[in-house]
Amino acid sequence: MAKSPTKNVRVPAVEPTPAASVSPELTRDQKAMALVNSYVPWSVGAGMVPMPGVDMLALTALELRMLAKLSEMYGVTFMENGVKNIVASLLATVVSTNLGASLGSLLKLVPLVGPIASIAAMPGLYSAATYAIGRVFVTHFEAGGTFLDFDPQKTRAHFISEFEKAGAPSEPQKAA
Repeated sequence: MAKSPTKNVRVPAVEPTPAASVSPELTRDQKAMALVNSYVPWSVGAGMVPMPGVDMLALTALELRMLAKLSEMYGVTFMENGVKNIVASLLATVVSTNLGASLGSLLKLVPLVGPIASIAAMPGLYSAATYAIGRVFVTHFEAGGTFLDFDPQKTRAHFISEFEKAGAPSEPQKAA
């Protein structure tokens, strides 16, 4: 019986992957913003909920979940009731500075036209609000802040700036 030739093949213990060798480790800020960005599409879905009020409840629930995950990432104690008040305060900033945001959910009550018009407007506003809230809290947590020392009035300008960067206008558009 003839023996078949065998080859000695050396397999490295750990094979380097291109991604691991090319991209450096993400910073906590980058990981946090990736988390925030993962919630933005879900907020678009909340804006498409056809029932007025339910859309805002869905948005608030999403943002509370996002903030709970961010607080976990930063080792900050999450207090749901206190955070609800903060989120409501920041969302009130959007409502007070943007006519579309204040009327968008109610627009869904107008038969036929309302739901169509709100589907065009609300997802963009909700996604911008989610991004802005996430960005503001990432900045706050990166500076060593907590929910206890967060002041919505002091961060209002930063929130509006991030809201605008996300693509939502801060003031009602006037007809030309």
